[in-house]
Amino acid sequence: MSAAASSTIYAAAAVRSSSPFLRRVTLRQLPLQAKRAHSEFAFRLDQVRHASNHFTARNARWRRNISKLYARRMLELAAASAALSREKLTLSEAVMTPPTNWADWHGRKDWTDDLLESLGATWYQRTWRGMTRLGQLGLLFSPYLVLSPLRMLNKERFDPPFWQYSLWSIEKAGPTFIKFVQWATTRQDMFSVDFCTNLSALRDKTKGHSWKETERLLEQEFGPDWKTKVQIKDQTPIGSGCIAQVYRGTLREATDLEPIGKDIALKVQHPGIWNKVCVDFYLLGQVADLLEAVPFLNLSYLSLKDLVHQFCNIMLPQLDLTLEAKHLDRFLRDFEHDESIHFPRPLHTLTRPKILTETFCFGKPILSYTRASLEDRKTLAYMGLQSTLKMIFLHDFVHGDLHPGNILVEEKAPGKFVMNLLDCGLVVELGPKQHDTMVKILGAFSRRNGRLAGQLMVDTASHTQASPLDVELFVAGIEQICLDDADNNFVEHVGDYIADICYMACKHKVKLEATFINAALAMEITEGIATALYKDIKVSSTALQMVVKAEMMHQLNNATGGWTKSIVNTVV
Repeated sequence: MSAAASSTIYAAAAVRSSSPFLRRVTLRQLPLQAKRAHSEFAFRLDQVRHASNHFTARNARWRRNISKLYARRMLELAAASAALSREKLTLSEAVMTPPTNWADWHGRKDWTDDLLESLGATWYQRTWRGMTRLGQLGLLFSPYLVLSPLRMLNKERFDPPFWQYSLWSIEKAGPTFIKFVQWATTRQDMFSVDFCTNLSALRDKTKGHSWKETERLLEQEFGPDWKTKVQIKDQTPIGSGCIAQVYRGTLREATDLEPIGKDIALKVQHPGIWNKVCVDFYLLGQVADLLEAVPFLNLSYLSLKDLVHQFCNIMLPQLDLTLEAKHLDRFLRDFEHDESIHFPRPLHTLTRPKILTETFCFGKPILSYTRASLEDRKTLAYMGLQSTLKMIFLHDFVHGDLHPGNILVEEKAPGKFVMNLLDCGLVVELGPKQHDTMVKILGAFSRRNGRLAGQLMVDTASHTQASPLDVELFVAGIEQICLDDADNNFVEHVGDYIADICYMACKHKVKLEATFINAALAMEITEGIATALYKDIKVSSTALQMVVKAEMMHQLNNATGGWTKSIVNTVV
């Protein structure tokens, strides 16, 4: 295009913006070539205007959408803030009597005073009770002086009578010894196969007391008219443990919102066990003091007396069945949103320190499903695993006696199961500080950070005689354990890890806190039950999710002053 034509086009464009008449006149005077150029210019200008209008409309649409999203997000945050504020304000009203949650952790009862009071007011009275109990135990276990050598000489002949007498003598020794053996039979990594196999019967059922004793206690606690409150048709107990035995009955009057005729379970404590348990723990404490005082044994780093004290504070509460009722209330609250895990509901009106009345749970023992279909076994295995991991990592309230006999499975529909957990007298609760430590240690192991895990165990030890060199060797040993087992995961092989860690702790005089051991043992027992149902179960994937949630819970708990735990439990 020539310069003259270009100048003509620009002039026409200028005239076009002035008036329609002048524009028409000017365009008529333009040459044909200029008219074509002007048409092309007008077409491009219209395209630019159309694109500009489209872009403006799209920007306006984006602004409207962003405004809507922002408003919605602000409403969600406001609702969440209101819910959290409401939860924070009502938390003090929801707190139960101990044990409940971390808010009242430092107000827990110490059972040492109750133990000493029951033994006598003076040192002479306590010593006399202790010596009398030692004499009884000495007579009870003296036949082992004959049975043990005979069994070594002829195992085939004397093995059956040896284990039969072992079962009988342990039952006669009382609940302290029965509880120890029940725990020991779950630790095949520490005790022989013969020991675990022959004494495992104590986990399911022990010899109980007579019906006359039960009737006497019912009349003592409920009055002479106890038969107007409850009905027990069969005088034979449906189960017996080291603390109490259980009868099945029905309600004869409406109680605690339960109607007449409701199936119930009555747990009746064995007579005279309080005195036995208190004397046993007194003797254990004296033996612990004696062993720690012997110089050449050098056992003070184990703090045996502290271990006895911890075991005492776990065992003695089981002798007050009103506390078990409160444990059931806590479990029911923790699992209120989980339809697959159920607990008996306690009837507080008919519950006394020596009698617990609760709703009856139906079902079959969980190990009876070992021959069920693969899908059913897999479902039950993951149900049990997830429930225990929630107790350990999220609730900090762990069922301490979760052997197969205390798990009943009820099939509501094909493939739909409900797991009933029974006998909640023994629980393990760590408290906010120790639970945080346990989560950090298990999290470090799960992430294969052995050095961090070892250092955390050393830093949280309450009493240690380890030198700086022993500490470094212990931490290096834990790190090496993780490196040697690089192909394994901690939660998949808890038993192997615990054995190695305990060996390293004894070697370098580092006392392991019970927080870590208790949680690891609970994981191991649950893993054993789950593996019996479904051998290909993957514990690590489920456990790691719980560890991450627990770490988040502790971060929120520290940031908000300790009231976020109940919210996290409800959400999860």
